[in-house]
Amino acid sequence: MKNLILGILLSIPFVLFAQEPKEFDFVSDQQDGFTAVKQGSNWGFLNTSGELLFELRNDLVANENPKSDKIGVAGVKYPQLKDERAIIRKQKDGVNYYGFINAEGKTVIEPEFLNVSNFSNGKALALKLEEERLGENQLLGKNVISYKYDVVLIDKTGEVLKYLEGPFPVAVSEKKLREAPAINAKWVGENVASVKGPNGKWKIHKL
Repeated sequence: MKNLILGILLSIPFVLFAQEPKEFDFVSDQQDGFTAVKQGSNWGFLNTSGELLFELRNDLVANENPKSDKIGVAGVKYPQLKDERAIIRKQKDGVNYYGFINAEGKTVIEPEFLNVSNFSNGKALALKLEEERLGENQLLGKNVISYKYDVVLIDKTGEVLKYLEGPFPVAVSEKKLREAPAINAKWVGENVASVKGPNGKWKIHKL
């Protein structure tokens, strides 16, 4: 009887391991100890032992035709865990919002930004949305809301470290905001960025 119980217990890890997918449609190069993998429309990460960190999911950001010259989600070819943060997307009323998960697959920064960059040295660029109530449309009985966003620098918890440029007006609707607004910035150095302001001028920011 004891041998039977021991045999069952020993078989459990094997069964769980056997259920993990062993074939993928795409496997990236390893970066910072993590490897992105794709199966169908779902993505996940392997550690250096070849183990999945969490179940494959469909909200990680990837692009078949990334714009490599762009900072932000448009330039992401496949998910990456940078500073143990990976970009996720959540849609609300047809508009995409972006946040981050950690290496355990837990949401650590809620999807509330209109665009974000990958993390580097504990910081990321993001477009923070703000709304202003202008009053009420008496005819329609609805509040009139104006939207704008600022280019900000955030830490690994999502807290804003610094407002860089803005505000920029934006129409928040499925029809008018089909793609994330661009983060008009260029890296000048490891901790220095040039960001385009509302006046069309580029400013240098030490991050």
